[in-house]
Amino acid sequence: MASSSGYDGEAKDVLGSRRSTVLSAVNESTKFVVSCTALGFLLINPTAETCWALLGSVVNSVNGKILKRVLNQERPDGSRKGDPGMPSSHATSLSYLSVYGAASLAHFRDAAPALGYSGQLIVSGALVLVGMWLSYLRVSTGYHTAPQVVVGYGLGSTTALAWLFVGLNYVKPALIAHPEMLRVLHSLLIIAIGWFAFSALHWVEGLVDSLKRKFYSLKSD
Repeated sequence: MASSSGYDGEAKDVLGSRRSTVLSAVNESTKFVVSCTALGFLLINPTAETCWALLGSVVNSVNGKILKRVLNQERPDGSRKGDPGMPSSHATSLSYLSVYGAASLAHFRDAAPALGYSGQLIVSGALVLVGMWLSYLRVSTGYHTAPQVVVGYGLGSTTALAWLFVGLNYVKPALIAHPEMLRVLHSLLIIAIGWFAFSALHWVEGLVDSLKRKFYSLKSD
């Protein structure tokens, strides 16, 4: 009987370890997947609205990094990263994209005619929930404290709503009145994407190394 209990305990530990490894891998790859999805959407739908939204995501990311350096708050004990943790960069970026997408679906009633407006609202709510869950993973995997993620989420979601408001009420009318300004928007976006790609090189290298370690750990278990 004791042997059976010991075996059950070991099995639970293995399952728990594998579950933790999977969640950690999802957490690590989220930023890469979301960034590629956003760039892919830009290639498929290169409208002024899309350019403005993605420009805002880069501005949001830069603001988060500046705030992180200013506050210079340590990550929780045991974190595998040594840079400052307040606010969480993942939560800042994920909340911006999810809230911007959700707010756009709620504002533009014909954004996805195939879904209908009620369907758009359902997708809108789902985007926010997914963004919140992915942000929470930063706490459950030990990279950030809860306040660091909450502040990051608040920064990103507030920036998203403000950026959408400015785009609808100021940028869109200006582009309609002066279509040649679209080239300025395109130029700013190219510069922003170039900066993001350059700054992401170190992050991509770290992601690959981390995924390799987790894969070998899972294989050995």
